Amino acid sequence: MSPTRDPDASSRRRALAAILFLIVLVAGGVWLADALRRESAREDCLASGRRDCGDVQRTP
Repeated sequence: MSPTRDPDASSRRRALAAILFLIVLVAGGVWLADALRRESAREDCLASGRRDCGDVQRTP
């Protein structure tokens, strides 16, 4: 006799996996946008002719 599988448990597992995937995707997007913004600020600093662009201050 084989144990019966609960279809609700499988659906919940898939939903949880999808939610975790979306959380990772959003976190990666936020990190990427922040990295691109920092790099853009650094490039703007370098393009203006300054040399002290290693730690550009963030503007809110």
